[in-house]
Amino acid sequence: MKVMTIVKREYLTRVKTKGFLIGTFLLPVMLIAMMLMPAFFMSRAGKSAQQKIAIIDQTGRLAEKLAQSFGDIKNDKGEQRFQVEMLTTDDDLESTKHRLNGRVNGGELNAYLIISSTIFSDNTFEMHAKNVGNFEFVQQVERTVSSIVRNLRLEESGLDSELVHRLNRWVSVTTFKIGEEGSTAQRAETSFLYSMGMGMILYMMLLLYGQFVVRAIIEDKNSRVIEVIISSVKPSQFMAGKVLGIGATGLTQFLIWIATFLLIGAYGLTMAQMFAPDMTRLPLPEISPMVLATFCIYFLTGYFFYATIGAMIGSMVNTDSEAQSYQWIMIFPIIISFFLMFLINNQPDSLLATILSFIPFFTPILMFARVLNDAAPLWQIGLSIVIMGLSLWGMIWFAGRIFRVGILMYGKKPTLPEVVRWIKYT
Repeated sequence: MKVMTIVKREYLTRVKTKGFLIGTFLLPVMLIAMMLMPAFFMSRAGKSAQQKIAIIDQTGRLAEKLAQSFGDIKNDKGEQRFQVEMLTTDDDLESTKHRLNGRVNGGELNAYLIISSTIFSDNTFEMHAKNVGNFEFVQQVERTVSSIVRNLRLEESGLDSELVHRLNRWVSVTTFKIGEEGSTAQRAETSFLYSMGMGMILYMMLLLYGQFVVRAIIEDKNSRVIEVIISSVKPSQFMAGKVLGIGATGLTQFLIWIATFLLIGAYGLTMAQMFAPDMTRLPLPEISPMVLATFCIYFLTGYFFYATIGAMIGSMVNTDSEAQSYQWIMIFPIIISFFLMFLINNQPDSLLATILSFIPFFTPILMFARVLNDAAPLWQIGLSIVIMGLSLWGMIWFAGRIFRVGILMYGKKPTLPEVVRWIKYT
């Protein structure tokens, strides 16, 4: 009951602050704007506007095909996107370029192309424009010219261009994971990406909220009010309420962010089609209820486990600057887990992988990777969850023991032997 009272106080105190409300709702809006607005304006301005281009064909063989291909390109309004003017160079090329530069600067043309006679050997052509930063426009022109040159090469060699394209198509492999219920399709990199995603989420959560836990404990140590509170509750109860309350605050903010990004996912996919016109949908791998459940369990236990380490660090020091020298205790195990994921994905059922996945510092990421690879029996999953629960409670107990002594220590950063003696005090 006392623990829940502390949890409620810590949670409500923080979620009602202006900083929490602004950070929760303003940050997603800013990130969404940074990701989507440039693509939105680029698509509106780039694909709707009509482009006037002039082409100088020095090969004498591409003019007709270029005019037809550019004429067939439509903008998002269904109108002809390119107005093409084919030119010849009866006079000096430099004089022609000087005259065309004036037309571009005057707004009469958007760009002009010089298709040199050596394009079939050096594979390059020139594009002169006032704005070369519109890479969507540049890529459209490059794809069109490249396609015509490539097809003409094939025709002149006596080969059917469509046949060559069909014969030259890439062959891909479809992987199937064999389980007790048979084979199910799954991409080879899915397990690794899921594990990496788990680690990145945990890492980012610790960077964002680990400091909150450390700073909150330091503030309590420097507050005389806490001496009254600690006299009515056990140190372990206080630390449990503190960690759970602050951790719940971070999870609330994190879930709001996730929900926001999921809501804009469909629109973001539409914007992505600008860069991949043939993409009609993003293939999402299927997530079984077992994988989803284990992800939630390992994420929560891992998050609170490392948050408790942050509370322990805050109990040992008196200032934020002192706490920074101990941050590696939270971050280093997660970094090691990233490297160990390669071993887990290659040999998920090996003895070493099994042992490593039961170490609490590595369990949230490595055991989850083994679950994804169907290499962890149900009893190992259950045992690892029990170990994480006991480890979490043990870390809270240790943090409480350190805090009950550290609250009276000022002006000196303790050494490791001193911290060990704090834990042994009765």
